[in-house]
Amino acid sequence: MSRQQAIGKLLLGLVFGVIGLSTHASDDWVLFGGHIYTAEQTIEQPEAVVVRDGRITHVGSLHEAKRLASSDAEWIDTTGKMVMPGFHDAHIHTRLGGRSLTGCDVAMAPDLEQLTEMLRGCFSSTDEPWLIAEGLNLGFFGQSGPELPWMNAINSDKPMLLRASDGHSVSINSVAMRLANITVDTETPEAGVIERDALGRPTGTLRESAMALADRVVPRETLEDRLHMASVAVKEMNRLGITSAFDAWVGSEDIDVYRSLDDQGMLTVRIRAALAYGRGDLFTLDSPDDYERLLANRAQLSTERFKLAAVKLFIDGVLEGETAALVSPYLSDEGGSGHLTYSQAYLNTTVTELASQGVQVYTHAVGDGGVRSILDAFEAAEKALGETDLRHQISHLQLIHPDDYHRFAELGVVANFQALWALPDEWIMNLNLPVVGMDRVQRMYPIASMVEAGATIVGGSDWNISSLNPLEAIEVALLRQDWIANDELTKAEVEQLDTLNRSERVDLDTMLRAYTSTGAWAMHQDQETGTLSPGKRADLIVLSHDLFSTEPQSISTVEVEKTFLDGKLVYQKP
Repeated sequence: MSRQQAIGKLLLGLVFGVIGLSTHASDDWVLFGGHIYTAEQTIEQPEAVVVRDGRITHVGSLHEAKRLASSDAEWIDTTGKMVMPGFHDAHIHTRLGGRSLTGCDVAMAPDLEQLTEMLRGCFSSTDEPWLIAEGLNLGFFGQSGPELPWMNAINSDKPMLLRASDGHSVSINSVAMRLANITVDTETPEAGVIERDALGRPTGTLRESAMALADRVVPRETLEDRLHMASVAVKEMNRLGITSAFDAWVGSEDIDVYRSLDDQGMLTVRIRAALAYGRGDLFTLDSPDDYERLLANRAQLSTERFKLAAVKLFIDGVLEGETAALVSPYLSDEGGSGHLTYSQAYLNTTVTELASQGVQVYTHAVGDGGVRSILDAFEAAEKALGETDLRHQISHLQLIHPDDYHRFAELGVVANFQALWALPDEWIMNLNLPVVGMDRVQRMYPIASMVEAGATIVGGSDWNISSLNPLEAIEVALLRQDWIANDELTKAEVEQLDTLNRSERVDLDTMLRAYTSTGAWAMHQDQETGTLSPGKRADLIVLSHDLFSTEPQSISTVEVEKTFLDGKLVYQKP
């Protein structure tokens, strides 16, 4: 199947997922017959859920459901299936995800040869002035990333920009290099990396803040483009059972899009958003003045389903490229311990100021040095202000020093994991292992250790960086293996598959709560969503199979059949 055919099939699925929704006149529903997972501690297994006027009115016996349901309620038999709260994705990039769905996305390329062919296929018939692709797998290349000869061989006539799937680098061909005026004399920006050869000549890959050198000459997306991307992304969330999400990095343009979608009744997911910090050199989206205005007006800019209530800080970079901050140095020839984006004093002051304004602080931290730095800042804020209930979060957490595990619970900081990354893939084994060593590889993404230390954990996809499907991430958290390679294996064969530190495996209930009740708590909406409880909003989903009766290696093959938001069916499997 060609990429164009695949996209067409996806969009048709999205369209028919909407067209095929029930036209039942009542908003009242009763779901019965299947396994009902409430994400709460319950003594008895519920038999039915009753929904009326967008709220859950009953979770319990079928006899009581029959008494409470309205005369025109629709009864939905879920025998053999599973009913549960909608997924809460704690780290998402809606616009970027929509951009991947509507553009050239090569994230699923299995090797360099197929990647090259996919790019050539994407670019063969386009009349766009720039050739742009998403999801480039850096694991297919060396430590310095893609280089000009390979990129120029794909296309040397038009400017080409390939965005790496980690979101922290781009690679450009010679035409784009000339348009951006990047030469041997170009100075490396603060907090950035320009990969160079032995003579100092740029080789085509730009990391962190250096990405702006290329981005500034790429054609800007129009409001119409952004609205289309976001609407497609929202429908994809509906399809995968995501009813709430934390957009981890927004600016004024994203805010305008969310407000417009909600105004038009098209925002069929709850969004809590983190405003991009506007006073640094890295990943800013608005001018300092605009940032301060947006922050001050965050309550007025929020809508029924869009809440602007946090600020995003990038504490360090990533291990590939050696920009993540480490407690102990990298093992490469250059050595060094990576880069902290802010001095500790500046970070302490910034976090304390934000917390004093009642702002939730949401951070990116990959290396154990970066994690320790932001934990120190949260501790400084607590000493200055006392305990708060802001539910600050640290996202990614590829490495946490064991001495810092206990600090999450002590400081009330949420551990936001992207569990889909916790497997021995080409990123970890080809790019990370040589520069950090096996000891540190074996303590990457320490989910079980953090649970044991009493930390509050939530799950996020970081889409479009990786797959949006929560069930895939949940499976990886249980097995720490390639969720695709193990599909056809027996239980015995699964245990022989390459695994990233078996001791960090967690159980199904732990991960389901991370994506439901705990996810809702971390988004400050636990009074409204996250569990199947009377009085809460009817944000719930129906799965094709009971996860508790499914072999762990098959969890990623389970499908969402229905998604409800406020009791309304926003997705039905066509």
